[in-house]
Amino acid sequence: MRHLRHLAVEIGPRGSTTPQERQAAAYARERLEAAGLETHWEPFRAPVSGWRPFALASLAGLLSVALVLLGGRLGAILGGTVMAVATASVFLEMYFRRNPLRALVPWAESQNVWARVPAARQATRRVLLVGHLDTHRTPWLFTSPARLKAFRLITTVGIVGFVLGTLLFLAIGALGLDALRPWAWALAPLYLIVLAATLQPDATPFTQGANDNASGAAVVLSLAERLAREPLARTEVWALASGCEEVGSYGAQAFADAHRADLPGLLAISIDNVGGRGAGACYTTVEGMVFPLKPSPELLALAERLRAERPELNAYAKPYTTLHTDATALMVRGVPSLSFVGLTPDGVIPDWHTVGDVFERVDPGAVETTEAFVLELLRRFDAA
Repeated sequence: MRHLRHLAVEIGPRGSTTPQERQAAAYARERLEAAGLETHWEPFRAPVSGWRPFALASLAGLLSVALVLLGGRLGAILGGTVMAVATASVFLEMYFRRNPLRALVPWAESQNVWARVPAARQATRRVLLVGHLDTHRTPWLFTSPARLKAFRLITTVGIVGFVLGTLLFLAIGALGLDALRPWAWALAPLYLIVLAATLQPDATPFTQGANDNASGAAVVLSLAERLAREPLARTEVWALASGCEEVGSYGAQAFADAHRADLPGLLAISIDNVGGRGAGACYTTVEGMVFPLKPSPELLALAERLRAERPELNAYAKPYTTLHTDATALMVRGVPSLSFVGLTPDGVIPDWHTVGDVFERVDPGAVETTEAFVLELLRRFDAA
């Protein structure tokens, strides 16, 4: 809780690529070094906004509609091509892959801080613990449960609209199906709604981010300190305080890319949003906004057995497909992972991406329960 307070209160909002995010990384490095660990500071570059690529895709959709309606058959072919590029970019962006829209977003410097916690004996296994340091903005669509449901609906319908637009516009242009041209009008309002929903967040302030994600970063630092004193027998633990999760898990991506040669045999545990009131030690059964990504079978099986044997830890499993975690990006990079995301039993993350995500609303019991569960999970993994 001391780490959590320092990040959320003494540093405060820690937007991706901001000086405050860098200050949080310096604090993480200081605490890891104080535990006697050798730290690594790894800079990388990331977009300043995770919303901007989707806003650009919406603009591309509106441009495509105009080309289809005003440009004849050639305009429809051009519109379909623009729409196809935008749609492909949306899917690539959601699954952490390079795409043309990224080049149109401003980028800035960020950093990862990590340390290796040696095993007591010769290490035969490796686990990465990751908790991100940065905080999100406070979008209007996240300010109430009803608006968050609207966000999920807009996300789903928007993706369908991008795919349908691509197919429709290419059919009109390539096949000359002019009878379908009026349907382009029906897609324009959808693209406008998505545009508004993805432009508005960047005009809002950053949240203090006590739950998201001072809580997860604090657990990673606390576990690293404890394991430095009481190391696992055969498992080397890597503790990573990542940057720029909120704009697309760029810190996790950069770490995986920088350590590509070390990834075989590495498993990962992401800790995110674990201090919300009403939440327990919740781990995810699936991630990914469109195409499902399954967690590490070994870690999930260990978590399920631990949940059954230790009911006092208030653990349970939930799917998480609204956005992503650092584990989502790691799974895409081929690293078997498990996420701890503090969803309440009814599937809500308390105070998520709102101005209400402050230190005073964090439940210390939820944080400590998650830390206890992850520590026991690591011990069982070590003994397996």
